[in-house]
This record gives sequence, C-alpha cells and structure tokens, in this order.
Amino acid sequence: MRRLLRWSAPLAVATAASLFAPFASFAFAAQDGAPPPARTADVVEHLFGHTVHDPYRWMEGDNNDEFQRWLVAQGQYTRAKLDALPTLQRWQQALARVDGTTVIHRNQRDAGGRLFFIRQGAEGSGTLMVRDAGGTERVLLDPSTIQGDGGHASITLYTPSPDGSKVAVNVDHGGSEVTRLEVLDVKTGKPTGDAVEPVWGEFGAEWLPDGSGFVYTQMAPPAQRTGGDPLQDMRARLHKLGTPVSQDTILLRAGQGEGVNPSFAMPARSFPVIAFPAGSRWALGQSLGAQADQRYCVAPQAEAMKPGASWHCIADLDDHVQAAAIHGDTLYLVSTRARSNGEVLALDLSRPDASIRQARSILPLQGDDMVAGVGLYDAQQVAPARDALYVKVSRNGIDDIRRIDYRTGKVDAVPMPLSGSASLFHADPGQDGFLLELRGWTTPPKSWRYDPADRTLHSLGQDEASPADYGMVEATETELVSPDGTHVPLTILHRKDATLDGSHRAIVFAYGSYGISILPSFKPTRLAWVKQGNVFAYVHIRGGGEKGEAWHQAGRGPNKHKGVEDFVAAVQRLGELGYSRPQRTALISGSAGGLAVGGAIVHDPDKFGAAVCLVGELNPIRLLHARNGANQIGEMGDPRKASDFPWMLAMDPYQQIKPHTAYPAVLLAVGLNDNRVSTWQTGKFAARLRTADTSGRPVWIRTDANGGHGMQTSLGAEAAEFADIYAFLDAQLPAQ
Repeated sequence: MRRLLRWSAPLAVATAASLFAPFASFAFAAQDGAPPPARTADVVEHLFGHTVHDPYRWMEGDNNDEFQRWLVAQGQYTRAKLDALPTLQRWQQALARVDGTTVIHRNQRDAGGRLFFIRQGAEGSGTLMVRDAGGTERVLLDPSTIQGDGGHASITLYTPSPDGSKVAVNVDHGGSEVTRLEVLDVKTGKPTGDAVEPVWGEFGAEWLPDGSGFVYTQMAPPAQRTGGDPLQDMRARLHKLGTPVSQDTILLRAGQGEGVNPSFAMPARSFPVIAFPAGSRWALGQSLGAQADQRYCVAPQAEAMKPGASWHCIADLDDHVQAAAIHGDTLYLVSTRARSNGEVLALDLSRPDASIRQARSILPLQGDDMVAGVGLYDAQQVAPARDALYVKVSRNGIDDIRRIDYRTGKVDAVPMPLSGSASLFHADPGQDGFLLELRGWTTPPKSWRYDPADRTLHSLGQDEASPADYGMVEATETELVSPDGTHVPLTILHRKDATLDGSHRAIVFAYGSYGISILPSFKPTRLAWVKQGNVFAYVHIRGGGEKGEAWHQAGRGPNKHKGVEDFVAAVQRLGELGYSRPQRTALISGSAGGLAVGGAIVHDPDKFGAAVCLVGELNPIRLLHARNGANQIGEMGDPRKASDFPWMLAMDPYQQIKPHTAYPAVLLAVGLNDNRVSTWQTGKFAARLRTADTSGRPVWIRTDANGGHGMQTSLGAEAAEFADIYAFLDAQLPAQ
C-alpha cells in the first residue's frame, strides 16, 4: 500500500498549547491594523551563476523560538480578522449542518471472517471498529480515550493480522503523524503488550503469514539522522510477539551504519519496507520514496527474516515501476516504461535468473485505459486475492476492475454497480474477492465486497448518506487549451440552473505533483459552496497522473511552469464559458500544490481575484533545510546540482516574488504540528509578499494549534477551515 506524499519528516513535538504558551503576550503586536511585522536580514548567495537574496532566512529551523512567536502572533491577528468577516457565521452554520449529520466508514479490511473499519462522525478523526462474523459491530479503539502529551490522539493506520485475531494500530497526537504502533487483541480489545515507536504514521505492521510477529519501519534515533532530518535513515525491524523490543533485529536500513544490507543498499532518504504475502515463499522488499517510481527486491521469506539476507533486486528506478505485488511464485509489476498509461507485468520468481526483462504483459489495454497513476485514496493498483489477481483500470477518471485468473490467465471485467472512482479497492491474499468503494463528484461513497463464487458485489451496508440534497448540482466535464496548445481536462461543479453570464464566484482547485490524479470525490463542504450559487472547478494540470506518466513528466522539474500555466488558463476558461470572471475567481491548492498556486500568485497576479494556499511547499531551493526535504528530491530536484538549481529557482514562489507589484488577496494556512512541510516556508512567503505588494490586499496566515498537515483532520475541523475560506473569498472577490 503506497500513497505519494505519505513519506514525511516527522518530529516529536510538544502540544502547541504547551510549546507556545510562554509567548502568548510577545510583542509582535499589529500596528494600525497591519499584521505583525517581520524583521529582515538579507542573506545573499551566488549559486550556479545566480544571485539569490533571502531576507527571511532567519525564520528557518525546527527550534526557532523567534519564528514560532511571530507565527503564533500571525494566527492571532488572522483569527481576529476572520471572525470579523460578515459571512463567516453563515458559513459556519451551513457547514456545521453538513458536517454534523455525516458519518463516514473508511479503510475497510477483511481478516479472519471479520470486517475492520474506521467510523468517523463530526468530531474526532475516527474510531476503529470490528464487525464479527455474526454481524455484531463493536468498538476496538476510540482514540478520544487515549491520554498523552501532544494534543488529541488519532488513528493514522491499522493492520489486522492474517487470522484477524490481532490488529496493530498506529496512533499519533496533535496531527503530528509520529506514532506509537501497538497491538490489540481483537477478542478483548486490550493491548497485548507489544508496542513499538516512533513510527511514521503511514507505515504499519507488515505481518508475518503466521501472525507470530511483524516487520515495521522505524524512524532513526535523533543522533543517527542525516543532517538532523528525522525522515532519513529509517530501518525495517522484525518484532516477534511477546519478546522485548530491545531484541528487534534490523533487517534493512537506509543510509549507513548498523543494519545496512549490501545486497539491498539504499540512500538515507529512502524508506525500507518488507512485506510477507500469505501463500508465497517470497518476501517483497521495497525502497520507497515520494516519487512515482520505486525499487523492488525479493528474497525467500525465511531468509528475509534474518539480518544480512541476500536480496535479489528486480526493479530499479529506471524501470519505472510504480507498484508491485506477489502471489505464489509470481511477481506482478505496474510499469510505465513501455506504456505511459502503465501495463501489468508478470515475472516467474522460481527462475534463478529472474529479471524484469523476462516479465510478460498479462493485461490487454486499449487507448486511454490506465493502470498507472496514484490517487490519495485507499486503492491498490494490483490486488492479489486468493482466487485471482484484480487490477484497477481507469478511463477518464472512471474506475473499472479486471479479474485475471491465476491458472488460465483469462481476463474478465467485473460488472460495476455505478460509475465512479475507487476510494477503496483492496484484496487479501488469504481470501477470495475484494473490497470496493466507489464515489462520484455528487455521489456519496458506496461500498461492496465482491464474491467470485456468484460474481456479485454485495453491499457492506456502510453506504454514506448525503448530508444534504445536492440534486441541483451537476458536474460538467470539459477542457481548456493552455498557452502552448495543450488540451487540459477541467471539471466544473455548478448548479443546474446556473446562468452563464459570468455572475458567479468561483474556486479552481489544482495539485499537479507526484503523478497524483484528481479523481471524482464526494466533498459536502465543497458542494455547499456550489449549492449557494457558486462554482467549484478542478483543473487536472500537468504534473498529475490523469493522462499517465507522460502527463506527470510534462509538468515536473523544468516543466513545472506548464502546470502553473494550466492552472491560470482554467480561470480564463471559466470566463469564456460564462461561469465567472477572472476577478471573481480564486485559486486553491496546498502541500506540493503550493508550487502551483504560489507560482500563479507570483507570475500571474492580475489574472485572478484571490488565492488560498494550505500547508504549502513554497521555497524549494531550501528543500534540504526543511523537514521532509531530502525525501522530495525525486520529484522536486536537488538544489545542490548545477543541472537542477536553475529550474528549481524558477519554480520557487518565494524567490520569484517581485517588488512593487500588485498581488491578489492571499490566505495561507498551516498546522503548527505539521511534519510534512515546514511552516517557515509559509512564513517566509507571506512576509516577502507583503513587503513587495502594492495592492493593499490582505496576506493572512491562518494557524491551527492542534493540527498538522491535515491527514487526520476531523469533519468539524474541515468544516471550520472551509467556513473561514469561503468567508474570506466572499470578502475579497467582488460581489458583481
């Protein structure tokens, strides 16, 4: 299971309340209604023929008290400004009604005749539940009952043992994503006494087939982290149930030092993971990172449980393999090397000379059929079940499931109950069939279990009900033509009765990194904006994966500006179609999408009315000085290289701010416990933008003292954030 952007640089941090309480009265007071000022101390460097000025470098660093005080003061100032906005209360009430009636079921897993899942209501980030074979549902772990330093507890991940008798649960505090991984007995719900930490929140237990233990990917001790970056130098360790953690052996390690395996060496920024698929004699070793292509090696399972095992590496980065899975003696790979939209390859591991060059394509695909591309939902690309291999195939954002018989190789299409994208697609090698959940832009998620015996999808009884009537909203699929002539897909959510006279306020969302596709998703907080007569559009810019790996590469690296051009062109397209006008349109993105929205702000400030950047990446030439920096080199480039630095400088929003320029209104948001993107990137960008701006429009920083990167955000917190965003845009986008 892999999601890009999951690998980040977590730090064990105190709660925001305890960390910042001594600075609550610090004298960063706003003067004459202005936000708290920031001092300048210009650092000038000459790098690869470029002179670089960095007046706010003093904000950098993880333990920078001065910056943290300034940031807290920014949040206090912005909170007062947001609270005074005339439409805030109306949006708070509207979104609270939506969020207060929503119940979500997600991350379903089958094991040992039980169904495990997360149930999430308005408050909290979700409770771990189990449905026993008789249909009785009960709570296994409610994180609100967990006490500890660092703020509210959240479940970031859980993994049942193969027989379903135990479950390993990752729990963090305050949205930090630094977790304690603890094993629970499913029958009693009590801890078994087996627990390991610190573990990054998206690396779970990789159970041994007999359930006697698991392999976990542990963060390095502080003294062993390259450059002090907690993301680096992770190691895969084996824990046998009932034994002391001190006896856990290192099986693989990134970087240098104890536990490094010469047969499967990997750089410090990689993440070692080992899976032990049931029913196979092979273990799958993975060297993962925040990029589309990954490295995969294999070893006999008995050998892989020992330090110093001899690994046979099958796929390297230049093989462009984006996913892998094993059934029996067959290794299945999804590669984009020969086909940009991906192909499924099969390799016989019983051959002593097994090589990816011997792998054969096993799934006929046509035209726009795509198996490549990574989404943000819990969906496998290739899913080996006991009875067959199941593969997710997408065409124009609509997912289909193909069944490939292990013995005959026959391919069948599984009949889909509705058109949509798979927000859940998961198979277990010890069971027949798979779990599936589909959703659309205006269709709530519906979930099923596929039974190959009757070739039928059976409802799990967990369909999400719509919290409101959105029958008046429809999605229009169209496209725009970017300045270089490229046709870019554009999805527009609008009321069916919308008059195409340019009178509607509009929001355009884009991402454009890591080959991640923006797929149909049911978002009531966004539909509420549309229901009130506004427009919410998604532009599928280059850098994403909507048109395969070629689409990703077309907006990556030196081509990053192409995605920015696509983003801005969407504003013009909405105007041409009559949905809105440029000054009534706002751009929104976040995380790595900060490069897209930040690039639009600094390069085309007069072509839209406002922008919102959530936990954004905004200063990539300082990548290696940030949390989660080295991990991003594969996608964003290496600023230490003469070949990469010029185009990284060109795509750096902070460095491309021009003095004496009228910039649009900007709202930036950060979580004070964010361990994926350092908050100083937002601080530096905001401070420099204010100094350069001549428009007088606001540049505000919204802070969340009990949040991180937003990965475990409660429905209530999401509703509160979007109420702020909508009220801000009401105030900044002209009424007519």
